[in-house]
Amino acid sequence: MSSERELRHALGNTQAENQALKSMINKAADRLEDVVEADCSSDEQEKALSTAKRLRTAVRLSDEKKQD
Repeated sequence: MSSERELRHALGNTQAENQALKSMINKAADRLEDVVEADCSSDEQEKALSTAKRLRTAVRLSDEKKQD
């Protein structure tokens, strides 16, 4: 059953990569919000905050889908 072991290993690696990517996305959203606090126009602030919200929504939906 070497192939089953290999598949389980590959699955574990993929899940770890997925978690790392989600963490990176959340950090990017945090940084976007931090940058917005700088001297930006209100239009640019809205765009950045909207993007940060979309990033967090994508991670949340991915987590919810995983639980189904």
